[in-house]
Amino acid sequence: MRRWKAKSMFALVGLMLLGSSLTVYAEEEEMAGYHVYETQEDETSDTWYGIARGAYLQAAVAKLTHGKTGYAVCSGTTFAHTDCEELYVRIYLDQSDDGISGWGTIDYWTGRAYNDSVATVDSGYYEITRDKYYSVKGGHSVFEGDKVETTTTCTDALYFD
Repeated sequence: MRRWKAKSMFALVGLMLLGSSLTVYAEEEEMAGYHVYETQEDETSDTWYGIARGAYLQAAVAKLTHGKTGYAVCSGTTFAHTDCEELYVRIYLDQSDDGISGWGTIDYWTGRAYNDSVATVDSGYYEITRDKYYSVKGGHSVFEGDKVETTTTCTDALYFD
């Protein structure tokens, strides 16, 4: 199931980048790395760590937390090894009735940073429909010269009662 999520998220990031201010001449590269998935009672996250030596993109995080009753807090972060021309992060809040199928995006948030090494975004307290499952997907990119390095994140499902 994680492979399906990763493949669909990669396609989604591709569409996002297509709609951004990306030039035709940019060389895009999905970076090698590994994911660490953590789920606790009221929080779930996916942290991606890059393993490519000399790459700009260092790490990426997508996180979903129970806020006060009836609210979720979504966040995302993109990290670079050094200050880069642009960093980008977009997170998507997805909803499902059973946590397995029927996932649909209900909202998204975008963050950018320029000449920096960190870009962040969060939803604040976002009102959700109770008695459903939620997950956060993230698209993360670093732009430097004619290079674009990207990765995706996707949390496990979290039930909101």
